[in-house]
Amino acid sequence: MRTRWRAGAALSALSVSLVLWGALSAGAAAQSIFDFDDWMQRIDDGSQDLQRHIAARKREAATDAAREIEQLYGLMEKYFEKRTDSADAVRISREGRELAALLQKDLAGQRFASAKTKALEIAHGCRGCHIQYKPL
Repeated sequence: MRTRWRAGAALSALSVSLVLWGALSAGAAAQSIFDFDDWMQRIDDGSQDLQRHIAARKREAATDAAREIEQLYGLMEKYFEKRTDSADAVRISREGRELAALLQKDLAGQRFASAKTKALEIAHGCRGCHIQYKPL
C-alpha cells in the first residue's frame, strides 16, 4: 500500500513539475515575442527619427539613430535565425542591418541624398516584413 502511495505521490510531483516547466517555457517564449515587438517598434520610431535628422542634416543625431537601428536589426536577425520558418525575415533583418551600417558611412561622408535613400529602404523593409511576421 505504501509503495502505491509513494508511486502516486511521485507521479503527482512529476506532473506538477512538468506543468510548471511548461508554464515557464511558455513565459520565456512570450517574453521573446514581447522583446521582438519592442525591437520592431523601436526600429519604426528610429526610422522616422532617422529620416527627420537626415532631412535636417543633423549628422550626429542621424548617425546615432542609424547605429541603434543596426543593433536592433542584429537582435531581430538572431531572433529569426532560431525559427525554422523565417528565412525571409532573416534576410530582411540582415539587409536592414547592412543598410543601417552603410547609411552611417554615407553620413560620415556627408552624402545625405544617399543616406536618405537608404533610410527609405529601411522604412519600406519594415512594412514588407510586418505583413508576415508582426506578432502583436
